[in-house]
Amino acid sequence: MLLDNTGRWPKDSVAYKVRVGVIMGIYAIYMVYAIVTFTMFISKSRDKHSGLAQRSIKLVTLQAIAGVLIGTVGMFSTALQLWPAFLRLWLTNIGYMIMYSSVISRGFQHIVISNLHNLTNELASNKNINFNTDINSKDVSSYIRQSLNQNRMRAGSQSSINSNTDFEGTDSHQGSIEKKKLSALVQKTAFTSNAYMPNGPERKLYKRLQKYARLQPYVSNKALFLYNLGVFVLAVIVSLIVNILNPQFKMSPMSMECRMYWGFIPLMAIVGSWIVFIMPVISIKCWKLKDAYGIRNDVLICMVMGVFCIVMNTIWDIVLPEVAKIWSGWFFSWISGVVLHTVSVTNPLLAAMRHSRDVTDRMHGANGIENSMVAALAGVNGADMSKRSEYNSILADPHEYRVFCNFAASCFCSEMTTFIDEYQELKNITIHALGSEDIWHQNEDLHLETAYASRMANNVVKDSIGYLSMSNNAHNYQSRTLKLHTPPTVNILETAKAVYPQYDLSEITPFPVASMDKLITIFSVFINSSSYTAVSLPSAMVMRLRDKLGQSQLTITILDEIKSEVLNMLYFDVYTRYIKTK
Repeated sequence: MLLDNTGRWPKDSVAYKVRVGVIMGIYAIYMVYAIVTFTMFISKSRDKHSGLAQRSIKLVTLQAIAGVLIGTVGMFSTALQLWPAFLRLWLTNIGYMIMYSSVISRGFQHIVISNLHNLTNELASNKNINFNTDINSKDVSSYIRQSLNQNRMRAGSQSSINSNTDFEGTDSHQGSIEKKKLSALVQKTAFTSNAYMPNGPERKLYKRLQKYARLQPYVSNKALFLYNLGVFVLAVIVSLIVNILNPQFKMSPMSMECRMYWGFIPLMAIVGSWIVFIMPVISIKCWKLKDAYGIRNDVLICMVMGVFCIVMNTIWDIVLPEVAKIWSGWFFSWISGVVLHTVSVTNPLLAAMRHSRDVTDRMHGANGIENSMVAALAGVNGADMSKRSEYNSILADPHEYRVFCNFAASCFCSEMTTFIDEYQELKNITIHALGSEDIWHQNEDLHLETAYASRMANNVVKDSIGYLSMSNNAHNYQSRTLKLHTPPTVNILETAKAVYPQYDLSEITPFPVASMDKLITIFSVFINSSSYTAVSLPSAMVMRLRDKLGQSQLTITILDEIKSEVLNMLYFDVYTRYIKTK
């Protein structure tokens, strides 16, 4: 191949024209691939069963756009050899800055969210009263004798629930990062004090959970999007300054070649500092984490490809300048762009499509049916009945259930399994309280502890920070033993009827006074939309719950609909992923 006096292919040669045509054809295919897959990705992310919402759509969008920009630089530089220097400057600066900042943002977000769910699950495992073992309880009557008249107490409890709970339904996917909010007031009051710090081995876990909870506002999609917007503005300002100061990058007269690379140096220095100092730390932190969506692998591959791209570009253009004139080192930018788009968009899209199909097929079966006999009467097919039966067996097996809880944490759904744990504990407290005949007398002159009265009457700010508020709220019942062997699929009313057939229990039976503290905690931690451990519930369900509270219907079945919804969400989403790991 003959080269011109600059060491490049002659522009008027047939070989050069063929090369341009082939490479630009590949670029056109690449652009169609990127646009189609990204459009499908955005569309599929609206499916709450896809799991794509867990990947932070805004950050993935920025990364995909940046990947197209650096891919464009790579293909144009390879195909045309010489093209407007100012376009190369702008596309390179903006593309690389947004690419690396979005990947780092995703890594930081993944570290915080994963640790929040893992630590929440670990604390729940440590404090949980196992539903399938003997439960020790103190004499409930001694606790109740310190309480007010039941009717007055329930009225105060209802007021406390209303004041502690923001009733805001969300029909989006459970565990969505966007809905996990922490107010500045909560942080100021709850995290500056050790008043609620547990003692013993849980103290270290609790302090770690505090640390990541404090970081949560900074890893919200909105906060990280604003950060990346700032990075974009910086890239634009620096590129504009270079355009003005360096004639090689001016738009008029248009320069086709930049012999000096100093225009790229300021922002590439920032990118280099990210690569050297920040990415290794995030990579090490991410390496220890496991998630069911492959986000960790996604982030790590993106970081590796980013480093590969910078290193190969530098080596190719500086160490092999003559070769670079024939075949540009920017070609590696296109390779990186393709890999990053495939890892962050295409692969998750395909996995989400398969998972959504599995969930949809399962939902055509035993949707909302917790009992296999009921499923049979409803006409559910054998395969669906078998899966549901296996799921119920996991819920009933203490060891297998904890393994399942660990997996749920990797799905960022620890709030669901923790809700089930707390429902089970509420069931235990209620059953023991119903066994005390004192609760059936309503005219005794009972007195309420000062701390408990204050909790019932005031809006307890610490509750809205989620599971952090629950470590010291567990009741320590000790004096008598009651054997309970009821899994979460059995509600409080069914259990109470089985234990106390002599009582006339029904759906309108109110919660006993001894259960109120736990009930308030459940509302403020899992139903309060301002809590980072809030369970994502349909708006209609939240409205029905609020109406019941408005009608003073604080009955022992008030949480049953929510419990069934949580079990169904765990079954259709988490369990569907869980059985694939077996």
